[in-house]
This record gives sequence, structure tokens and C-alpha cells, in this order.
Amino acid sequence: MKIKKCILIAAVALLAGQTAAHPTAAGIPAQNYSIKVTVGGAPANTVVWFAMYSDDATTLIDSMLTDAGGNVVFAGKQPLKAGMYKVYLKGEQNPFVDVFITDGEPQHFALSFDWTVGMSSLEVHGSPENEFFAGCLHFLSGKQQQAQALNARMEQYKELPDSIAAISARLKQFGVDVQNKWGEVYTAYPNSTLALFLKSVREPAAPEPSISPLVANRDSAMQVYYLNYYKEHFFDNIDFSDARILRMPFLSNTFRIYYLRILPLDKDVLMERTEFLINKAKANREVYEYIVRNRYDFFRSAPYPELGSIAPAIAEKYIIRDSAEWQDKAFLARTRHFVTVSQLNPEGAPATNLVLQDSAGKTIALYDVQAPYTVLLFYNPQCHSCIAITPMIWEVYTQYRDKGLQVYAAYVDNNKTDWTPYLVEKGYNWINVWDPDGSQGLYDKYDIHAIPLIYLLDKDKIILRKDITVEQLQKVLPQLLK
Repeated sequence: MKIKKCILIAAVALLAGQTAAHPTAAGIPAQNYSIKVTVGGAPANTVVWFAMYSDDATTLIDSMLTDAGGNVVFAGKQPLKAGMYKVYLKGEQNPFVDVFITDGEPQHFALSFDWTVGMSSLEVHGSPENEFFAGCLHFLSGKQQQAQALNARMEQYKELPDSIAAISARLKQFGVDVQNKWGEVYTAYPNSTLALFLKSVREPAAPEPSISPLVANRDSAMQVYYLNYYKEHFFDNIDFSDARILRMPFLSNTFRIYYLRILPLDKDVLMERTEFLINKAKANREVYEYIVRNRYDFFRSAPYPELGSIAPAIAEKYIIRDSAEWQDKAFLARTRHFVTVSQLNPEGAPATNLVLQDSAGKTIALYDVQAPYTVLLFYNPQCHSCIAITPMIWEVYTQYRDKGLQVYAAYVDNNKTDWTPYLVEKGYNWINVWDPDGSQGLYDKYDIHAIPLIYLLDKDKIILRKDITVEQLQKVLPQLLK
């Protein structure tokens, strides 16, 4: 089971789709970095962009118009940070090339490419690391052409098993040759940014499991084995002590695969694995802060209410307790506010009372609702998620209202011209209320981090479920309203 392999395939495909580089940097002013880019086949005044990778995004450094010869020079008085950079032309289907910068290595070099020809025109001069990278791309291009020819022959001889076997063996060897070619970087440039990137996206090799072919459900046993292996070893090839990994386009994709495909949707497992990941990142403060913020943001926006306690736990343990070390004081203030708000109205506690008005101006308090069970709904008819989910809540309400279910639907904005026509159009005749002058402070009293937000209350307004989904409502209500 090659879970992380898709990252490497995507990375190699990304690299294979790139074009790059050209002549020596003769005549370039002596500055701390200067990269001459020559774009063949492009008209004068073509815009060329130069950016630094920031995980899966880019931070623009400069943009310039080409001269009549297709040249631009990106230069600066301060050396570039070690990491990966991108030279590209704006627009769809336009070529781009990744540039690797390593501390202590040349930052005065030249790239050229002909955007009408593609990768076969690639040249790099003045940077051994990037020259090696260009050579690998040339090698890969040649192998791809050979593979296309072999695939055509395979189709031609598809009725001849011996020929198919021979062609398949050659195609398999191509894959080995490409991996070996990329692997040469570890010997030629062991401390380079290119070597670090290639190692980071390489899948850890899982040992073959000792599971007998005679075992019942062997495929399932193999699946469990590989999942457990990658759960522990998925990050083995990533050096969290090296801040260069923050300036490479792979971390977010790696996390997506780990959290969405390898780990189960279990709060305790996800928290334990997040702490494992954060502890690995403690080797470098810059990496540590990035990983903490990344995972904190991930769980704040996770679409699973049962995971709602993870983001506050990360914030409390790794941000607030460590507040003296965090330089971003505005982020600290926002995080403290989030933790305070997230602690409001926990499950098992009485819900904070709300005294709101219906569309006619009549006051209706939450605690005035007489029902065995009450759904407290915060929503906005202009919210796309609310548009999709509110009709589902209506179906639940109509199914269980005769058994004692009520809905106290609080409109969270103050634009009555949006709200009242919506009520007329939809005909939702549950308890519809709002806070016209904001005096009730809905956002101060409740953890309204996203809408729609649903609470389930009992007859005494004790919170049975906080941030519950419609699907969970549909499961729990039949047990309560028998």
C-alpha cells in the first residue's frame, strides 16, 4: 500500500512539467543574488514572475518585463533564503521552473528556456545544484519519450504475451532508472535544498509484512499493517529541524494525506498524533510555530463537531502556555479570545439564556420555550451552508415536532430585509428570532465560529449536544423521542 507515493509522483510530475534556464550571468551587476532569465519564443514585454514557495502557496518577490531579447534579471542586495523558488509566466499553460537555493552555494546564475519548445530547451549555468536538476529533467524527458514509444508497441503487440512481458519489463526498468537518477543528488549534493526536497517527498519504505498467504482476509490484514506502519513512520524522511522545508511545496499535501487517509476520525487518536507531530517540530522554532499554527487552523475549520475540542487544546497547550516565545502578539490575542469563547456553553451545562425578538417585535426567551427537546439553531439565510442545511433541519423538525421537538432559530445578522422575506418564502414556522440592536451579544455568549451552528437542549435547557450535525440529530432523536 503506497500511500505517500502519490506525493513523490506528483512532485516528479510537477518537476517534469517545468521548463527553465539559460546563459551565464555575464554582465550581471555584482549583488548578493542575481538570476538572469531568458525566455525564448516570447514577445518583448512579457511579464516574468519570481516567487518563493511558502508551503503550497507562493510569496511574490519580483516581476519584470522582458527586453527585446527575452531577458530579465532578478537581483537583490540581500541573499535569498535557502529554499525553493519559482520563475514563471502568468497565465494558463505557461511554463515555469523551480529554482533551488542552498546556503553557501552560488546565487548568481542564469536560466533560459524556449516556451514554444518545452523542457528540451532547458539550460542552467552558474549553479551546480540547479544544473544537476536541469539534467535530471532532461533525463526524465528522454525516458518519457521512450515510454510513450513502448506503450505504442505494447498496444501493437497486445495479442503476443511474450512481447508484452518484455515491454513491461523495460517500462519497469525505466522507473528504476528515473529513481536512480534522482538518487544521484544525495551523493553529488548531499546538503542541497534539492536533496532535502527529494528526500522529504519520498515515501518511507515499509518492510514486507510477515502475513501468510493462507490467512483469511489477507488483503484486510495487509491494509491494517500498512496503515499502522504509516501512522508511525509517515514523517520519517522529513527533517523538522531544517526550516527550508517551510519554503517547499509539500507539507500541506503531506498533512492532508496523513490526516484524511491514514488516521481514523477519532478525537483521541488525532490529538495524540498531532502532539507527536508538534514534538518532532520542536527541533526548530520556526518550524514548530508553523506546524502549531497549521494544525490549530486545520482543527478550527474541521467540518466535524466531534473534533471541536482539539483546536482549543492545541491553543492552550502550545500557544497560550508558551506565549512568551510567540512574537505575533495579535495572533496570541485572537487565540486567547478563541479559547475563551470555545469554553462557553459546554455539553452538560445549562445553555446561556437568550432574549430575542420575532419578526413582529415580540420578545421570546430561549428559556420560555416549553418542549422536551429544543434545537438551538444559529444561521443566516445568506450563508451557503445554511441554505443547504436548514431544509434538512426542517425535515427533522417536521418528523419530530408532534413528539415534542421545537426549534429556536436565531438569525445572527441584523438585516431584516434579508431575513423576513426568507421566512415568508420558506414557511419555516418554528420559533424565528433575531437580535435587532445587538444588545444580546450572540457572539459573546455562544461559540459561533461557523454557521449553521446547532445545539440540542433538553427540557431544562441543559446542553445535550454542542455543534451537532444534522446527521447526528437524525441518529440521536429517535432514541430520545421514542
